[in-house]
Amino acid sequence: MAGAFTGAVSASMLKSMGVSWALAGHSERRTIFGENDEYINGQCLKLIEMGMNVMLCVGESEAEYDQNLAGAVCAVQLKKGLNGVSKEDMSRVAIAYEPGTFVKQRCV
Repeated sequence: MAGAFTGAVSASMLKSMGVSWALAGHSERRTIFGENDEYINGQCLKLIEMGMNVMLCVGESEAEYDQNLAGAVCAVQLKKGLNGVSKEDMSRVAIAYEPGTFVKQRCV
């Protein structure tokens, strides 16, 4: 594999450079690197613990979209991704809906 990859940097490196927002759950990381909801939850909790803000990305694959599972998939990703995030810390979280590759393929 060649190229730049979203998220290939540690939270402490980001913080040392003054970054205040970071992505967790980006579709590229879920697909290529196999990051699951539990791992993504750990990223969210770590970013918040370090005083940073997190953009939690959720979205279905093309196959899940075709099976009308978008809502269910996103609900699970939200529930698992935000597990343990306090009500107060939700002010540090933004949600990004990132549909699967179907958007690119069907809109061309």
